[in-house]
Amino acid sequence: MQLVSLSADLLRLRNEGFEIEIRDGVLLVHHVPYVNQSSEIQFGTLVSELTLSGDRTTKPGTHVIHFIGEHPCHRDGTKIVQIQNQSGDRQIANGITVNHSFSGRPYDKNPPEYDDYYEKITRYIGVISSPAIAIDENVTAKTFNVIESTDEDPIFHYIDTNSSRAEIIHVSDKLRRQKVGIVGIGGTGSYILDFVAKTPVSEIHLFDGDEFLQHNAFRAPGAASLEELREKPKKV
Repeated sequence: MQLVSLSADLLRLRNEGFEIEIRDGVLLVHHVPYVNQSSEIQFGTLVSELTLSGDRTTKPGTHVIHFIGEHPCHRDGTKIVQIQNQSGDRQIANGITVNHSFSGRPYDKNPPEYDDYYEKITRYIGVISSPAIAIDENVTAKTFNVIESTDEDPIFHYIDTNSSRAEIIHVSDKLRRQKVGIVGIGGTGSYILDFVAKTPVSEIHLFDGDEFLQHNAFRAPGAASLEELREKPKKV
């Protein structure tokens, strides 16, 4: 996927063998070893938001991360409380229900923030997986298994990280494949169009026979250029 190829941190994670997947604007890291309350080695999935600048990652927007699986524990089955945050099933995207969220800042840095997703993911894996590795030194999150990313959405030119950041992917997906018609795109309709265009509807049909004139430019989102106004285009 282009996002991974253009993002040095994601590419490094993949090249080192981590099972990363991009889905619905979030980053998933599968096969993360941990110890449960019965002192058994299990495997879970880390789920992180993705903060993007165009077609590549930028500095993580939050230090918090989600987890699919039981709560990670020490070798004796006691919970790893230094990263404990919230527990409870929560759907953050279609087909992605997390069980816990963790909060762990890199306090050895000033300010205590993650520079990129490689640092964020590997630091959390270090905390979560250390007890499992202490029990069995052969367990690892680096499987080199390839997971096909499924985030190539032809509706948008770039990934909708707003919905994933707000954890409303499953809500916006209710509009997927819908066809919307807007009759009149003046002072009200133009704003409706602007909002609808940022949802995953499959088609938007516009109905308005008027010309887009100077007074319309002050009633619509965005800013038409002087040259565009001189051409007197139709509103649609």
